[in-house]
Amino acid sequence: MTKTKHITPADFEAVWGGPLSDYVKGKIEKYDLRYEECTREERDKWLRFICEVLLHPRELIKAGSHREQEWEKGWSENAKAFAASRNISDIYPHYFGKYPVGRWRGDLVKPVSADYERLMFAVIQDWLFDMYLKDTNAIYEFGCGTGHNLLRARAANPRAALMGFDWAESSGDTIRSMREAGILDNVFFSRFDFFNPDATVAFSPNTGVYTAAALEQIGNKFEPFLQFLLKKKPKVCVHIEPIAELLDETKLLDYLSLEYFKARNYLFGFLTRLRELEKEGYITIHRAQCTHIGSLFIEGYSVVVWSPRSLEEPRKSD
Repeated sequence: MTKTKHITPADFEAVWGGPLSDYVKGKIEKYDLRYEECTREERDKWLRFICEVLLHPRELIKAGSHREQEWEKGWSENAKAFAASRNISDIYPHYFGKYPVGRWRGDLVKPVSADYERLMFAVIQDWLFDMYLKDTNAIYEFGCGTGHNLLRARAANPRAALMGFDWAESSGDTIRSMREAGILDNVFFSRFDFFNPDATVAFSPNTGVYTAAALEQIGNKFEPFLQFLLKKKPKVCVHIEPIAELLDETKLLDYLSLEYFKARNYLFGFLTRLRELEKEGYITIHRAQCTHIGSLFIEGYSVVVWSPRSLEEPRKSD
């Protein structure tokens, strides 16, 4: 019989290479993060399935601006469900837990909890928001979807003004419903297009920015959004996204993840561009690492944290 394992705070500390705060440890201990290891036969079956999908890329939907109406429809379904039920589970995107297999520590595992993938994603947010956003006066999420990530931001920072941005108007419906239901306070919404950022968006002093599985949808068309952030100069920018530069193509699962990135036209070249900007003295990169957490097809939850440098700061020398 396969032994059930439970991921502990110590496990995350070992994988991420540093101590966690009591706040984050407390969150982890409340989550159901049980899983079982795959047998060799099960692992081979899922690896074959991934390969079969990649061998027929025409069946995969490519990311990009053409999908705006699809996201509008999807988030509208969540908005209507939550408005009718006021049940917080209705705001969670349906893509979590789509397959009965996920990634942990560079291998495939079988989650015991139906919420395993969503909760593992939540741990990453708890960790980063507590580290980088808990002392900000405002927190802006770009590509907020149903607004479910803002719950983690509010838990980490009870006083900050929250702002959700998305190209789907239905995202705002869910956020407004959560505010009306008293689930989130001091939270607002505005429509935003990554491909054509609105230069009139105002940033309050001491604003933190984050994206969570959102930039993945813009492929290599991230420069307009990046220039937008460089001009607005938030205190810190936190990204939980597919980051190809952090994977090792000599490892089979990482290689298949990279091939899936290409097939879906996911975010590409973002960290390379940030490193160029850091070398030129325009930004400081605080963290860039793989979390070793993902779904069946991809290591999709890597982390990049950076800050624009103020005009008063001296440029770095080459």
